Amino acid sequence: MPRGGASILMRENEPCFGEQIMRTILRTMPLAALVLAGCATGPSLSERMSAYVGRPESILVKQLGVPNRRIRVAGVTYFAYVHQHFHYTSGSYGFGMGPIFDADDDDDAFFGPAFGGGFPARAYTDTCVVTFTLKDKIVQSYTMRGNACY
Repeated sequence: MPRGGASILMRENEPCFGEQIMRTILRTMPLAALVLAGCATGPSLSERMSAYVGRPESILVKQLGVPNRRIRVAGVTYFAYVHQHFHYTSGSYGFGMGPIFDADDDDDAFFGPAFGGGFPARAYTDTCVVTFTLKDKIVQSYTMRGNACY
C-alpha cells in the first residue's frame, strides 16, 4: 500500500526520500562539526606575548629563543624578536579569445586571439618586530610593529 497517498508503490519498510536525506544529514553532522572545529583559531599574537609580562627573562629566552636585537639603556633592557617573510608572485601575460573591435567603429571587428598586459611580478616582505621591555630581568611590557603582527 502506498504511503501518504503516494501514487508510487514502495516496499513496506523502505524509508521515503525525505527520510533518506534526513538520515544522511544526521550521519554527516558529527563529521561537519569536526571539520569546523579545525577552523577555530587559537590565541592571537598579542594574547600570546602578553602572557610574558611579569615573567622572568629566563622564561622569555627559553620559550622564544635568543632575541635578534638586545640593548640596555639606563637600567632598562630591550629584547627585539624580528620575524620576516619574503613573498614573490610571478607575473602573467594576458591572453584570451573573443571579438576584437577597433576604435573607429567601422564594423571591421574580428573574432580571434587577444593579447594583453596581464599582471606584473610582485615581491614584498611581511615583517613583525616584537620588543619586550625588561627591568631587573622581569618583563614589564611589549610592543609590536609591522604589517604581519597578527
